[in-house]
Amino acid sequence: MKTYKVIYSKAAVGDIDKVVEYIASIYRKESGLRYKDRIQRQLDALAYCADALPFTRYKMAKEIHPEAKTLSIMNRRWIVVFHIDRRFVLVDRIIPSKLLKG
Repeated sequence: MKTYKVIYSKAAVGDIDKVVEYIASIYRKESGLRYKDRIQRQLDALAYCADALPFTRYKMAKEIHPEAKTLSIMNRRWIVVFHIDRRFVLVDRIIPSKLLKG
């Protein structure tokens, strides 16, 4: 089994920060930080399972990267768009699942 190092793009880090701000505005700052930890744990799993996921069929994800793969996280509320480059899984974006259409 091949393992990868998971790397976040600046856009993905910005996406995570926006999610944390949103959660913190509704609840508390601690809730936003716990949500961020849960997201990061799910993204860390890509180090082991990225090969098993198929290339995406979503047009919007292919516009982000031509060899994009997607992963649904946090009870299917968010879609992670990523691609594999040699020994790395590069997380390109984290977008609301309702924005991703076939």
